[in-house]
Amino acid sequence: MFMEGTRMYGLLYIDDAQSNKNVNLGEVVDPNIYILCASLCSNTFRAAGGIFRIITNNEEYVRRRLETLGLDDTVVLGREFSWIVPESIRFYAAHFKLDIFNAFGRGIFGERIGLIDVDSVLLRRLPPTASLAVYDISDQVFPAYGKDRIAFDMELVSGRSLSDPRWYGGEFVMGSAAEFATISEYIDLCWANYVDNISCLHHVGDEMIMSSALNMARADGLPIADYGQDRVVARWWTARTAHRQVSFDVVRGAALLHLPADKAFLAKEAGHEFDPEGFLSRFRRYARKKIVVRAVVGAGELFLRGSKKFTPRLSSG
Repeated sequence: MFMEGTRMYGLLYIDDAQSNKNVNLGEVVDPNIYILCASLCSNTFRAAGGIFRIITNNEEYVRRRLETLGLDDTVVLGREFSWIVPESIRFYAAHFKLDIFNAFGRGIFGERIGLIDVDSVLLRRLPPTASLAVYDISDQVFPAYGKDRIAFDMELVSGRSLSDPRWYGGEFVMGSAAEFATISEYIDLCWANYVDNISCLHHVGDEMIMSSALNMARADGLPIADYGQDRVVARWWTARTAHRQVSFDVVRGAALLHLPADKAFLAKEAGHEFDPEGFLSRFRRYARKKIVVRAVVGAGELFLRGSKKFTPRLSSG
């Protein structure tokens, strides 16, 4: 059974100056792609019997684009965001997740809620938990920047010492309104330190603040369930990474699969009835071609610059 009464949401922040740049990949993206990804995400939840809704700052624009694209069955909720985010900051739109966490904590969107990235697909039902559900990606981030550096930055943002610091992905968090209220209190404590130290942090984005807040809350006794531990939630890149990823065949059994480098593929899947096995087969064929190109680029960079990144693998063999 899908987690009873849980409503999942995705942020779709529309800003003409910011929204057409994919900061993960350094490339310009058609704003419609994000809307199409959100529509696909909604379809995957509908197929699994779940509830997913888009939260946006420009409801009229999103509704109009969905109608034009023939995807007006997606539920869209408008919201006026009050969070003051520095202009020209990396991951500008993602910072408004913090505003949503605050609204979650006040019960505006329901008693049991969750926030996910719209470039994700639900392949099977999420299991229930009595704790705040998060996605620990320390094993992906620590190899790239070093655990000591990351811990130092989180202590700078949190303003306190942290024991056994962990890094949490911003693509998934799920819990009760009371749990989000607790997290929001810690986020408020972190915000000023974050803004003051942006120029010297190893990472700028909602994950920096959220990870700091979650580490503080966990240390103070808030129960947390890591949905990454058994790969209930998984992030997988078709781009080369600074850490060695598990193969795609390992993560294809995840309940929620986040594909941050493949928005164009996800957009093309929107508008069709969602079938998990069919989707995975098409994605595997698409990824195989992309990985061949990534391997050639990686070999060239290693030869010319000594740059070493890991090319993704479809299988472990």
